[in-house]
Amino acid sequence: TYIACNLRFLDSICYVNKYIKDKREKINEVNVYCGSYLPDWRKNCDYRNNYSAIPELGGGVHIDLIHELDYLYWMFGNPQKSHRIFSSKSSLEIKANDYANYCLEYPSFNASVVLNYFRRDAKRTMEIVFEDETLLVDLLTNSVHRDNKVIYESSQRITDTYKKQMEYFIDCVNEKKATFNTIKDAYK
Repeated sequence: TYIACNLRFLDSICYVNKYIKDKREKINEVNVYCGSYLPDWRKNCDYRNNYSAIPELGGGVHIDLIHELDYLYWMFGNPQKSHRIFSSKSSLEIKANDYANYCLEYPSFNASVVLNYFRRDAKRTMEIVFEDETLLVDLLTNSVHRDNKVIYESSQRITDTYKKQMEYFIDCVNEKKATFNTIKDAYK
């Protein structure tokens, strides 16, 4: 089995995953933020009638934007503890959760994840605060910054990751190899 979580194929996320493993310095904290404006997601469609806005249809920011939790799991494994807040209090006036906030406790650092449907100026970032430096990953520009300087960038866009992901899956099937995101992984 393979659970499709395409951000594992985004160049900047792959770069930082390798950077963390090579650096082996203490991480003090990780902050992830993903906010965008649900009414802009699907043109010519009333967002209030789409599954994202209706919990009974599987809607909610905590489900739509699960990719942020997935890449943290991929990079750092399961947290020891997790805390969460889900709500729907924005001006969108939808029944589904339009805000989610997670605090993930790892043995030597904490990770904070904020997700929302109501941010008009889209932002999708991961900040890793090491003991000696801070990395900022901008997923929308596919770039990595250290001390306000770009240290890595790629022309790949998030939409390009779907093809890369499909090639990975087809290779696993053809080679009869296990995938790196099974149903068991997704459940965790």
